[in-house]
Amino acid sequence: MARVLLINPPSPEQMGTPLLGLQYVAAALLQKGCDVRVIDAAARYSDRDSDAILESAREFAPDLIGFSLFTRWVWHAYQLSEQLAGSCRLLVAGGAHATVRPAETLDHGFDVAVIGEAEFTMPALVDYLDGARTLDSIPGIQFRGGEGPPAVANSDLDALAMPFLAQDLFDPHWYNPSAESVIPGGMLASRGCPARCTFCANYVTGRKFRFRSPENVVAELNTWHARYGNVFFPFWDDALTADPRHLERLCQAFENLDFPLRWSAITRANMVTPDLLRLMKRAGCVAVNFGVESGDNAILRVIKKGLTTEQVIRSLGWAKDEGLTTAANFMLGFPQETPEALQRTLDFMQRIAPLVDSFSTLGVAVPFPGTPLYDDNHRAHGFTDWWLREDYSHYTPSPSLDDFDRFYRHYIDDRNLDLNFFHYSDAMRLRIHECLKYKAEHNLHRMGLLRDPVFEPDLLRV
Repeated sequence: MARVLLINPPSPEQMGTPLLGLQYVAAALLQKGCDVRVIDAAARYSDRDSDAILESAREFAPDLIGFSLFTRWVWHAYQLSEQLAGSCRLLVAGGAHATVRPAETLDHGFDVAVIGEAEFTMPALVDYLDGARTLDSIPGIQFRGGEGPPAVANSDLDALAMPFLAQDLFDPHWYNPSAESVIPGGMLASRGCPARCTFCANYVTGRKFRFRSPENVVAELNTWHARYGNVFFPFWDDALTADPRHLERLCQAFENLDFPLRWSAITRANMVTPDLLRLMKRAGCVAVNFGVESGDNAILRVIKKGLTTEQVIRSLGWAKDEGLTTAANFMLGFPQETPEALQRTLDFMQRIAPLVDSFSTLGVAVPFPGTPLYDDNHRAHGFTDWWLREDYSHYTPSPSLDDFDRFYRHYIDDRNLDLNFFHYSDAMRLRIHECLKYKAEHNLHRMGLLRDPVFEPDLLRV
């Protein structure tokens, strides 16, 4: 039986839930019969520093170690991977960053880079260790001296091992010190997104929209509830409503659940209708997160968002008519933006504020590799391979609410503005900060943490 250690490497930005992609891979390896262990060093309450991870790896003596790599914090992962190089038969990089920069990962100690989805690839690598196949026969990998056939997206999502099989590998204390409840990584009813936004790095799951059968989703939900008692699940699909007929069947299938489901969804403002939102609400949906990005129609066209501000207003209104909680994501500081365009975004946020329960915090545009935002700008602005620089890898955790002044200043800020990828003018920085401040104060007011700025200007200490 192969021993496999899966690592979500240390990250300054700590996570409050297990990584769903890592759960899928762990479940696939368990189904293969492997002895699997997980270290989530990015979890909010995990105390596993590099020395502890190295010691755990020595004690377990795995045949294969697999990393999940995210561009924003890959500098930290590479510090660890270089120390683990040679400690097992195969050191494997997976995730979004390995998909778009496979050769780079090999330069930092990895033996194999997985390109795209990994649920079938990782068991195939175990077969390689057992002598049952060669590396160059495995689709979707790059290795020292060669590569396998091109990656193929999983077309039968029902065939994937379900993430709950791996839940016990994720210590609940990593996410909640009291461990009073089991926190799932969330749900996926589909994969892929048909949109072509210039800032989006959807190269792992791709643009082809694929979906699980409603019966398969219901079976997973019922098992989650039976084992752990969960009744609320966030659906992390990039565009859950992209295929209305599939969503209708899914919502109808939710009537067969053994418990009263509550769930949330992410989608685009031009992919909903009043009837669809009404159906979602009847099926237990309580919240919808809309990707908006800009309040300026010219910028929306430049970034190929494929929607207009009027569509956003209509969709938010429809959602509120159904009693759904709404969230709106904005991105600020695209290289084509001007202070005047950002002022229009600020005006738009103020216009839709009565329809929005929460705006996305942070939001300054980050040019991720593999996106047009990166490819079209990195040479001109001098941020080529920025993720390999230590000064781009820092993050300041949120202060405690006990010190509300510090918490407030942190909450209205975004460290990515200081990285200044696009060499913002003083006027641009001022407008970006004004947008960040407006979003943050809207949220704090909705949470009861900030008094009305007109009639009660003082901060409410909590």
